[in-house]
Amino acid sequence: MAEKVNNFPPLPKFIPLKPCFYQDFEADIPPQHLSMTKRLYYLWMLNSVTLAVNLVGCLAWLIGGGGATNFGLAFLWLILFTPCSYVCWFRPIYKAFKTDSSFSFMAFFFTFMAQLVISIIQAVGIPGWGVW
Repeated sequence: MAEKVNNFPPLPKFIPLKPCFYQDFEADIPPQHLSMTKRLYYLWMLNSVTLAVNLVGCLAWLIGGGGATNFGLAFLWLILFTPCSYVCWFRPIYKAFKTDSSFSFMAFFFTFMAQLVISIIQAVGIPGWGVW
């Protein structure tokens, strides 16, 4: 059996960093859970893209005469929530579907609900919290 080489995140060859995780949906996830796992992966990507769009919006607002606090916090949210959401809720659900682990399901639900609450607070758009 060949050793599994980490393949996520996919990084260009010129970057001296190596991928941190091994991820292969078809090889790791049972067929009955494959579509749900992929949907949650797409949800994680949507969350990351939303944070990037928020950063662009806050940058435009900064250029238009707004305060720098929102841009700084938007940048912080992007660099903090993107990897943390991957590690704290996507990897546990990936592992839960892969190994049928109840602890991983619990970790997923706890952290996903916490991030959902944070996302709702950000959607409200409290001024000065780094949301456009």
